[in-house]
Amino acid sequence: MESLNVVIAALVTVLYLIVALKLLLSFFHKITQPLNTASGILLSGVLIGFGINLNDFSEIAVSSFFYYAKSNNLLLGIGFWFVFAFLAFIFSYALFRFSFQMINWATPENEKAELGKNNVVLGIIHGISYIILCFVLSESMTILANTLISYPTYPN
Repeated sequence: MESLNVVIAALVTVLYLIVALKLLLSFFHKITQPLNTASGILLSGVLIGFGINLNDFSEIAVSSFFYYAKSNNLLLGIGFWFVFAFLAFIFSYALFRFSFQMINWATPENEKAELGKNNVVLGIIHGISYIILCFVLSESMTILANTLISYPTYPN
């Protein structure tokens, strides 16, 4: 069972990163193409944040996988792996878009224009802000997501 979990985790992680990178690159290419240093720094920070969120969500994915596997419902356990990865992805992207708005509120500059002008400081500030948001909010979101799992009560 442990080796199957590792295979699923690897598959989910690779798919998650591919989709995240494609989505984020399409977003950043609307700002500047090819990517400049400022956009590259921000993209790197955002990918780190996406990874933090997937890591936190994968903890409950693993727990649910083993719970349902031991309950002879392996497919449901695998399904929850993908559900939690999807929730991590949605949370990561929504948090990324929120962080863009937050930086626009906090700074007088138009962030997209400044990133297009290669404002490295703004890229660093936004990247670090996004990572901090991920560290602070991700675990709370995983606890909330864990309420999706239906743990039946078995008689003694």
